[in-house]
Amino acid sequence: MEALMLPTSSIDQEREVQNRLVTPQNTLAPSVRLQGPLEKAYVKPIVTLNEEDAVERANDRAYKISVLKLHGMAVAEGKIQLLKRYIVCVFQTQVLLMYRSREPKAWLASNQTAKTKTFKRLALSENTRETRRVKALAVRALYALGLDYGVVTIGIRPGIKAVVLDVNPGPLLNQEMIRQFSDAVCQYIRKLPQLLTDLDQVVLGADPEFIMRKTSDGKLVMASDYFPRFGRVGCDAIWHGQNRSAKPLVELRPKPTNDPRQLVLRMYQGMMQASRRIKDKKVQWLSGALPHPGFPLGGHIHFSGIPLNFKLLRALDHYLALPLVMVEDPKGIRRRPKYGFLGDYRVQFHGGFEYRTLPSWLVSPTLTKGILSAAKLVAAHYPVLKGRHLHRYTVQKAYYEGDKEGVRTIVRQLSEELQRLKSYPRYQRDLAPYFRMIGSEKTWNESRDIRSVWKLPPYRS
Repeated sequence: MEALMLPTSSIDQEREVQNRLVTPQNTLAPSVRLQGPLEKAYVKPIVTLNEEDAVERANDRAYKISVLKLHGMAVAEGKIQLLKRYIVCVFQTQVLLMYRSREPKAWLASNQTAKTKTFKRLALSENTRETRRVKALAVRALYALGLDYGVVTIGIRPGIKAVVLDVNPGPLLNQEMIRQFSDAVCQYIRKLPQLLTDLDQVVLGADPEFIMRKTSDGKLVMASDYFPRFGRVGCDAIWHGQNRSAKPLVELRPKPTNDPRQLVLRMYQGMMQASRRIKDKKVQWLSGALPHPGFPLGGHIHFSGIPLNFKLLRALDHYLALPLVMVEDPKGIRRRPKYGFLGDYRVQFHGGFEYRTLPSWLVSPTLTKGILSAAKLVAAHYPVLKGRHLHRYTVQKAYYEGDKEGVRTIVRQLSEELQRLKSYPRYQRDLAPYFRMIGSEKTWNESRDIRSVWKLPPYRS
């Protein structure tokens, strides 16, 4: 399939963009190549929307089903009952349009429907639990297949269970779709010059979690007994058992900064604050992915000062999530794919976003300093980074299964690439030990009290 050549000089001529984006058959061009001054400055995936190999794979239904299931999504197979269906137009992280079927019930059998369905356009401001799920699932399905845009069809089963019916990178279009997709492509083109940013422009925040457990009987200690719901050290919203006020997860919320080392210092100060409240040596502080059954932990990193798009998320998956496979405790693999799925993000009220794929990296100061420094480098330089291994099903599978052997060579290549960046020396002090740790083949121990490695009271010497 030949990619569509779209000159960047046409960004102010939307009619011309539409003419190039829409085929003579009135379908969306399945792949778009952006030709212009930045074509040589950036790697090919940045100036290509819907890479051709991703489109080819997405048109293979068997492959599509296997990938979506690997990422933890419900997919329609065979004959199932649907209460309704949604058609969702997606460009990267944006839902452009939504349509919902009018009929009360529909049936799907081998991707065919018993009769023609009619659809009503929905306001994107509709914010019911169902529409939120549909939007999130549509974006997630498109991302999992390595695409940048397309139309995703979602079905609703009894019990408000959303299921992916189809993902189409080259759908038939109506006039609304043509306008929305054209505008989205134009916006992406306009932002291209700003994708490669100055290091100091990238501001980082974080909210890593840990959990507390008694050494005597293994029972959880509730964070809500010691910390408020909000604050620099607080408890996460997840509750334990039937008591919604009993919240077991401790969350550090340091003030954002453009200096990764300063962010680590603020987290350490938060842990010192927590240690003054909990001095009992018989209470363990545990971190990682899943140190206690049923309570997966996250090491979410917040970004601001840079635009959010699929290209950045894929870089974070490659250069942050894949390397952690090499050092994670095998017990933590069970966190995925319900949590820790690739490309997991959440837009924040301040205009930035949080990357949510990673487990809690508080297991080690070396890991903490390294992962945040790497996050800074990736966010600033991702338009020139070449990693695209996660387009392959085998590499995705290795990630979800925690297959260290399956990603070892890839991780080494990715680490070496970051070390070749001109900005690397600025963070070498923290990244060099981190890369040695990643390459050491030693795994973290989620049963170890993190106060000992952070030298916090009562372990501080």
